[in-house]
Amino acid sequence: MDWLAPVNTLIGAGIGIGSTLLADRLRWRRDRAALNEDTRRQTYAAFMGALSDVYQRLDEIARAGHAAGEAQLAAREVFVSRNLYPLRYEIALIAPWEVMDAVNQAFWRVRDLRDLVASGTGRGNPDFGRQLHAYLAAAEQAQVVMRRDLGTSWPEPAERSTGGRE
Repeated sequence: MDWLAPVNTLIGAGIGIGSTLLADRLRWRRDRAALNEDTRRQTYAAFMGALSDVYQRLDEIARAGHAAGEAQLAAREVFVSRNLYPLRYEIALIAPWEVMDAVNQAFWRVRDLRDLVASGTGRGNPDFGRQLHAYLAAAEQAQVVMRRDLGTSWPEPAERSTGGRE
């Protein structure tokens, strides 16, 4: 029975090594998930910030009432300078389709707003109001979907309008 002690030692060492490896693997998964979530949060925030900045600048151009040629140059410069395209591509690499679909909708609406402003359409034009409403609704939906993806609670637009009260 001299062999029983070394076998027990080997079994104990195997269990210890196995449990350490399992714990390290679980910690690695948890850290990787946290890093992925943080990356998505930062990218979503950067995109929404750039989208908002583009909208604000387009609104300023529309209020200024520039001529069509001048408005076109200004609107296109604003759109390109805020890096919406690269941020959108980054989201396409890291986000689930539900988020990407909402991001595309918001992107396309602000792009439509850009085209309207670039044509010289001013803030008082009813087309501007309709396009602005479409953009704001799409941007809000993108925020709702992003928050859902990140696990952050956020009431749906219909719930907020009633304040959750009947």
